[in-house]
Amino acid sequence: MEIRRLPENLINQIAAGEVVERPASALKELVENSIDAQASQIDIIINDGGKDLISVSDNGIGINKHELPLAVERHATSKLPSDDLVIIEHLGFRGEALPSIAAVSELNIQTRIKNSKDAWSIDVIAGQVKEVYPSSRQSGTIITIRKLFYATPARLKFLKSSQVENSYCHQIILKQALVNPLIGFRLQANGKELLNIRAETNPENATANRIASIMGVDFVNESININNTKVINDKKHAKLHGFIGLPTLNKSNYSQNHLFVNGRTIQDRNLSGAIRAAYRDTLPKGRFPVFCLFIEVPSDFIDVNVHPGKTEVRFQDNALIRSLIVGSISRELSFNFTQTSQELSKEAINRFDNQFVSNNKDNLLSQSLLKNINISPSIKPVRSSQDDVSALIRNDANIDINQSKDYPLGVALAQFNKNYIISRNSNGIVIIDQHAAHERLVLEKMKAARENKKIEKQMLLLPELISLEPISLAFIKENISLLNEIGFVIEPFGEGMIIVREVPSIIGNADIKQLITDLGDDLSSTGLPSSYQAKIDLILGTIACHRSVRSGRALNHDEMNVLLREMETTPNSGQCNHGRPTSISLSLKDIEKLFNRT
Repeated sequence: MEIRRLPENLINQIAAGEVVERPASALKELVENSIDAQASQIDIIINDGGKDLISVSDNGIGINKHELPLAVERHATSKLPSDDLVIIEHLGFRGEALPSIAAVSELNIQTRIKNSKDAWSIDVIAGQVKEVYPSSRQSGTIITIRKLFYATPARLKFLKSSQVENSYCHQIILKQALVNPLIGFRLQANGKELLNIRAETNPENATANRIASIMGVDFVNESININNTKVINDKKHAKLHGFIGLPTLNKSNYSQNHLFVNGRTIQDRNLSGAIRAAYRDTLPKGRFPVFCLFIEVPSDFIDVNVHPGKTEVRFQDNALIRSLIVGSISRELSFNFTQTSQELSKEAINRFDNQFVSNNKDNLLSQSLLKNINISPSIKPVRSSQDDVSALIRNDANIDINQSKDYPLGVALAQFNKNYIISRNSNGIVIIDQHAAHERLVLEKMKAARENKKIEKQMLLLPELISLEPISLAFIKENISLLNEIGFVIEPFGEGMIIVREVPSIIGNADIKQLITDLGDDLSSTGLPSSYQAKIDLILGTIACHRSVRSGRALNHDEMNVLLREMETTPNSGQCNHGRPTSISLSLKDIEKLFNRT
C-alpha cells in the first residue's frame, strides 16, 4: 500500500476530532480565547445544544486585520512569544482550536482592536478560508460557529440530545465563571437566558463571592476555607486555596467537584485521587465530596501539553502537589471534625413539615395568633428519678450543665430509644448516634496507636480456637501479617481453623470469636482494596464497628457526657467509619420553625 500525504482539509478534520469532541469543547476553546484577550464581559449564545449555533462575544483587545487569516491557520498563535513550551502564560497556545473547528463547520470572526476605527471579518467554510472584509463590529471580537460537524456527519450521530449538549455547555460556562470572578458571563440557549453573572468588583472577596453566587451561599457558609502554601524552592511556591465541603455535605456524583490549576479547568485522576484520599473514611461508600479548589504553581513547574483538551496536567514534582492537597485538606478536616452540614437539620425539618404540617392545617390559624408574642424558652434539665443529673455531671465529669456553651456538643440531657443521645448546647439541641460516634472514637484510637507504633497487645489466658468458612478462612490467612500489625497474633491451626493468641488491648473484653468471624465474613463479601494503607484502614474500621457501643445499650449520664467530650477531641468525629453523620444539630431557630413560630 502506497504511503501518501493526506489532504490539508482531511488533516484538519482529524485534528478537529481530537480537539473538538462535542459542542461544549468548541465553546470552551472560544471562551478561553476571550479570557486570553483580557475580556471583562463574555456573552454566549447557543442553539440546538450548540450543534446549530455557538456565538461567543467579548470586549477584549481584538485582532488586527492582517492577523485574521493567521488566526484560522493551524499552529499559528500569539500566545507563545518566546517559542517556549515550558513557560505557558495563556490558556491557549497550540493554535489548533479555530482551524480545527473551522474545518468541520461554518465559522465567522468579526473583530475590532481597541482604539481603531475599523472592524474586520473573515469566513471559513469547511476549512476553506475566504477573503477578509469590513465589519460593523463596535469593539472586541465575536466568533460564530454554525452547523458544527456538518462536514463530518458521522460525528453528529455520536452527540447526545440537544438538552444534554446544552447542559454540557452550561457546565463549561459555570466552571469558567468560577475561576474568572472578575469577568461577567451571560449565556443564552434557544432564546432563553440561562446565566447572567456579573463581574465581581472587589478583588479581595471576588473568589468567595463568585463561588457563593454559583455554588450557593449555603455551601460557602458550611464549607471550610483552605489557604495553604508549600515551598518548591527558595523563590517558588505552590499554593492551594478555595473551599471544601464538610464530609456530611456529599453528593451522589462528582458534578460538584471543581478543580482548577493556574486558571484551567482540570479533570485529572491523580489530583482527584489525592482529594479523595484526604477525605479517606469520612465519606459514605459511593458518595463524593463537594469542593472548589484552586492550585497555583509557577509556569515552568507544570506541563499542560499532555491532553488534547488540556484537562490533564503533569507537575515536576507530583509528590509535592499531592502532599499539599492531602495535607491541607486532612488538616482542615481535623480542625473542624465535630461540624456537620446544616443540610442534615434542614432535611429533618422538611420531614417534620411533610409529616405534621399537612395534617395540622387547622392549627396554623391559632398558632399565628401567638407568633408576635415574645416568649423566651425556658430550659430545664432532664432529671432522672434516681439521680440528680446536674450534680452527677458536676461532681463526676467536672461538667457544669449551666456552662454547656463551652462544649460544642453540649451536655447530655437524656438517651432516646437506647440509641440516641440528646444534648443541649448554647445554640440549641444536638442528637448524637451513640454507636456511630463510638465507632469513630475506637477507630481513631486504633489508627493513632498504629501510627505511633504503640499498639498494646493483650495475651489471652486461653487462646481462642475459631472455625471459619473456607472463604472467610482464606481472607484471614492471607492477611495475618496485616492483623498482626494492628495487634492480633493469629496462627493457622489444623483444617479449617485458626488460633488467636493475642489481641489489641483496646478491644477489651470483646467476644473474640464473634469479632474474627464477622471480620472474615465482611472481608469476604466486600473484598480488600489494593492499597496497603487502605487495607489497614478497612480492617481497623471493621474491628471498630464491632467493638463500639452497640445500638440498644442503655448509657448513664456519665457515659453519655464522656462520649461527647471524647468526640470533641477526636479527628473526624462528625462521621462514623462508613461516612454517616454522628450528630445532627437543631438550633433554636430550627426548632421554632418546626412549630411555625418564625
